[in-house]
Amino acid sequence: MLEDGPAIRRAAEAIKEELDKGTNVVVVASAIKGVTDQLLAAASTISDYTPLDVVDHIIGLGEEQSVRLLASALKSLGVPAVEVTPDQPSWPVVSDEKFGDAEPVLEECRSSVGLGLKPLVDRGKVPVVCGFIGRSSRGRITTLGRSGSDTTAVVLAACLDADELILVKDVGGVYSADPKKVPSAKPLRELSSWEAELLASTGAKVFHGKVFRYKPDTLPIRIVSKDQPLSSEGTLITGTIPRLEVTLNKSPVTALTAINDTISDPESAAGLSNAVEEVGGKVLLLHADNHSATIIAEGTPVGLISRVHSVPGVKAVSSISNLSLITVTGTGFDPCTGITPTVSALNGIGVKVSLLLLGPQGLSVLVDWEKRDTGRQALEAALSRCARAGVNVV
Repeated sequence: MLEDGPAIRRAAEAIKEELDKGTNVVVVASAIKGVTDQLLAAASTISDYTPLDVVDHIIGLGEEQSVRLLASALKSLGVPAVEVTPDQPSWPVVSDEKFGDAEPVLEECRSSVGLGLKPLVDRGKVPVVCGFIGRSSRGRITTLGRSGSDTTAVVLAACLDADELILVKDVGGVYSADPKKVPSAKPLRELSSWEAELLASTGAKVFHGKVFRYKPDTLPIRIVSKDQPLSSEGTLITGTIPRLEVTLNKSPVTALTAINDTISDPESAAGLSNAVEEVGGKVLLLHADNHSATIIAEGTPVGLISRVHSVPGVKAVSSISNLSLITVTGTGFDPCTGITPTVSALNGIGVKVSLLLLGPQGLSVLVDWEKRDTGRQALEAALSRCARAGVNVV
């Protein structure tokens, strides 16, 4: 985070320290703290409705300011820094035109990096690139959404086949919980890519889950504090990211719905799970709200229904047996766009969806057991079509 002039100077010194070790470095800079909000406020006063493409162009000026200041600081230290801004031929981030939350077009980025950015590195230069900003193939300026500078960094690292990506943050890594809310939270030295993506997609604010759409499996990401050297331990994120896939539970399941006003209490939920296990069943999913709980379980249907019905506090139970549990999981499932094609694919071939549950990284669908293979094939085909259309699959 670049807060002011002294912070920019410290950042330049940290970069030079890495360069002095013989490391090739490409720098991605975000706007100085507060500048983007100031520009956004200014844009909102231009008129009652400022077009999104104009807003993107305006707020992107914050990153251009940072790049020029940071490059100037590096040059004062004897570093051969080169400013890389969207108006230059060497600009590397080609995006679509979804203003405000654009997506990089990876193959076009790779081509642009090969033609413009990589030759600079090969000549011993240190490119300082505007984060957060994209430029469409038609030359229109876009912004990449929340934590857009992180997205820029991972895209460039991927296109350059970098050995490591270092993200500099306010905190020295990922913590076991938000340290502002949980004083006992501890820094995590290592995370798998899957664990990091799950935390990011469910509220962790150190980085955005969008980073993992573009992270190569072989690229390690290190998160360090702005107050530490770039070689600090921080949190190291490594490993492969599970891609979107459709899986079929091997055994038939029963979906039970239990109702009562206190059913979502932790003790009640634990009682339901224990009840299933007492009759030899296995809980696969359990979702509770204020008045009901849905349990997806393997086991003898009559035994499951009878035992859940006898749990203290349960007012009534309904069930559907002989179902197949089909699960769509992995990085890239967007619930905003993924549910409709998923369900439509099944409806289109006459497969009735008995129940649908949405989780942070995927979707669980229940259909008749006899329709399990047909349902799985339909979902796989639907997701394949979405991938070709650039929707919800990476």
